[in-house]
Amino acid sequence: MGSYAPPAQFYQIQTSSYITAMDISSSGQALVFGDGASFVYEYADREEFEINPYSLPLSTPDLVAPPNVVMTEESPLSSIGMPYYTEPLLSVWPSNTVYEVGHPAPQIDEEVLRNMKMIDFVGHAPNPGNMLRNQVARKKKHAHKRDVPKFRSEQERELLLANTVILDDEEPHHSGRRSSSTGDLRKADPLGLIMPQHYRRVEIQYSKFGVDDFDFGYYNQTVYGGLETHIRNSYCNSLLQMLYFTVPLRKIAKSHIGTPCPKENCLLCELGFLFRMLDDANGQNCQATNFLRAFSTIPQAAALGLFEPETPDRNISYSTLMQNFTRFIMEQLHQESNASNENPLISKILNLDNDAVKSGDSLAVPSPMQQLFGLQTLSQSKCGSCNHEISRITYPFVVDMLYPKKAWCPSCHQYQPTTTKKIIRGLPGVLLINSGASNSDEAAIWRQNGPNSPKNSLSSPQIEGQESDNGQDTPSTPASWLPERFGIHFNGSDIAIKALPPGKEIPIEFKGAPDTCAIYELSSTILQIKADEELPHLVAQIKIPTDELEEHSKTPWYLFNDFLVKSIRHDEVLSLKGTWKTPSVLQYTRIDLDSLLDLEKLPSEVDYSLLFKDLSIAKQPVVEPRHEILTPEEMPKPGTIVAIDAEFVALNQEETEIRSDGTKSLIRPSTLTLARVSVLRGDGEKENVPFIDDYIATSEPVVDYLTEFSGIEAGDLDPKTSRYTLVPLKVAYKKLRMLVDLGCIFVGHGLNKDFRIINLLVPPEQIIDTVDIYHIRNRQRKISLRFLAWHLLHQDIQSESHDSIEDARTALVLYKKYLEYRENGTFGQVLEDVYEAGHRANWLKGPKDALSRIPTTPQIESVLAPNQIFTVAGWP
Repeated sequence: MGSYAPPAQFYQIQTSSYITAMDISSSGQALVFGDGASFVYEYADREEFEINPYSLPLSTPDLVAPPNVVMTEESPLSSIGMPYYTEPLLSVWPSNTVYEVGHPAPQIDEEVLRNMKMIDFVGHAPNPGNMLRNQVARKKKHAHKRDVPKFRSEQERELLLANTVILDDEEPHHSGRRSSSTGDLRKADPLGLIMPQHYRRVEIQYSKFGVDDFDFGYYNQTVYGGLETHIRNSYCNSLLQMLYFTVPLRKIAKSHIGTPCPKENCLLCELGFLFRMLDDANGQNCQATNFLRAFSTIPQAAALGLFEPETPDRNISYSTLMQNFTRFIMEQLHQESNASNENPLISKILNLDNDAVKSGDSLAVPSPMQQLFGLQTLSQSKCGSCNHEISRITYPFVVDMLYPKKAWCPSCHQYQPTTTKKIIRGLPGVLLINSGASNSDEAAIWRQNGPNSPKNSLSSPQIEGQESDNGQDTPSTPASWLPERFGIHFNGSDIAIKALPPGKEIPIEFKGAPDTCAIYELSSTILQIKADEELPHLVAQIKIPTDELEEHSKTPWYLFNDFLVKSIRHDEVLSLKGTWKTPSVLQYTRIDLDSLLDLEKLPSEVDYSLLFKDLSIAKQPVVEPRHEILTPEEMPKPGTIVAIDAEFVALNQEETEIRSDGTKSLIRPSTLTLARVSVLRGDGEKENVPFIDDYIATSEPVVDYLTEFSGIEAGDLDPKTSRYTLVPLKVAYKKLRMLVDLGCIFVGHGLNKDFRIINLLVPPEQIIDTVDIYHIRNRQRKISLRFLAWHLLHQDIQSESHDSIEDARTALVLYKKYLEYRENGTFGQVLEDVYEAGHRANWLKGPKDALSRIPTTPQIESVLAPNQIFTVAGWP
């Protein structure tokens, strides 16, 4: 009962009925129970206790409704109360971080525990050499200094102020200049226990100009394009890079986008579009926006939990997430590549039923994905009741464990226990292996089986790139547990797998026919990287094909850490001793793959009929379309000039925070998507006549139509209410992709930003941007299209809202004007006049706009420039 009562002691109320009431005295010294038989039982914690027979009920304070705080732009931040929270505050220290005395006990190294021997209840282990006798190294965490570049606008401002170009290789804040972050790390850390700087998580920093102001060139000095990370589910970037450098798959995807694919959210189409972007990247950063957006619309992906959480989670296993995504994407690409009636037979060693192939059975020929990645397997199932046997050919991308199961027996006409036997009949050209290291115990297997100490580095150190006597590069570390090359040989149901070190003689059993044996080399790895206090992320280590390797490159291995691309050493790939990296997916490629494939059978002709069709999914037909589609006689050619402009709507609002000094910081910019695109003829008899004016339907909720800037209203993108030519995003994108591939030259105003949101990479030689033409390099201001049209063309555009046809036509006329000025030799003076007129009008469109912003009389002098004369009717 009281404070002196022994713990876990129970008291039984001696009643034959049931308890109906219980109360505690106001003095806290007595406890009373009442039962159904009207008996009262009183208990106390002392012999003489006190109770108040006239006690009053407790009085509780009145509930006060929280104040309704209305925030405006001028409201002080101090008026905001403490928000409601569901998680413990920082002041609530967890018990495991509070110690009575001194430093917490250090963890014993895994190598010490593994080599420990127990003698008379005492463990003995050799000193690994990284600590002194009777001493424990106290690990002190140092604040990691982020090595990030300055924004491009800051760099331009500094260059303008200095009036010179800084070419110092040691300046870390200028575009294209990045010092080595590893130094001579191989000598100090030959086993890769310390994580190099270039493996850290990279994040995009935003200025007031958004993502366009971030210096991506600082992280990539190669010719290979990186992928950005500000898109949801961008954890897929590492696998997308690995698939891009799988050359046969790249050709399959690029061949697929040339065919008329009716599926709206086809991942194989989006993969082909992404590969075309990476082809033209030349070191420029790219985005997988359209691919990831199509991926997010697939219900099966959501059901499998393949989407990255909205809030970053330190406990999430990206290794497991990537393995599940690999299984899903391979199966999805197989279904989409198998959609056509006739699959080309690109494999020369595939064991097929020739009679079925000759009869035209499309199911007899596997999809191109199965021919490239599938493990051709003969599955034999036998009924446990009637011994009826069923055989079928399967092409699993991932081999699963076999367990006893029940299956439908066509002989017994019921489900019966069956025994299944799988016989390998053909080896894939590209072998994908899920390493399965989803937790710390599984990841420890890779580290425990690796080399414990360097051998070659102590006895005969080698210089990077130096060759041994046999002509092979000699690594500075011993062979890793991860085989760089291995062979597979099978005879019937017997399979032999053996590691084959490079430079050694290949055994005779692995030199047989290509349909019975194969030699695989490591071509890519995907790793989960987990630094001290950072969120986990994924990187890809890829061996670049020889014909695509950079000139003067010392190694074919490159690291793709999202938009950070860097050449890495050979031993970085094979060393898995460090606890900071965990293997997720391994890719091996047959060394004779090129000779076993006939990719010439893939469709090579592009179907350009989409440019000559006027497709619309709107329920209401367009009465008077503003565009006139192309005719086959107007087929664009290399150098054909077209004018383009696009309008966008917002899917997500930008995220900002207000700092303590009152300034606003951009955390994440708004997510925009294409809503309308217009393309006009740039020359010929129908010059200025649009041939594309597509509104783009979107299944995602739109948070802001930006009508003031886009001219798009709520019903314009809805198939039920739209009065315009409405198409899916893939159709509009495919038309633009065709125009780029045909070599058209695009004229417009601010095209770099438009193409970025469209997720289309256009080579610079195919872009004519009037925002750059009418710009003096040593001036920071870039002139708007509206002001140029008012000053040079005497036209009033964008009076109420933007219209993409009007803007594209105006940009084309300005370009024609530029050609006239250049031919007359007056362009320099015209451009100076434009800037002078802009300063006089305060960069407003004209007198009407200027009048609308003229303040009261005492403030006139602050608006007018020095020595400026401004005349207004009724004023002196």
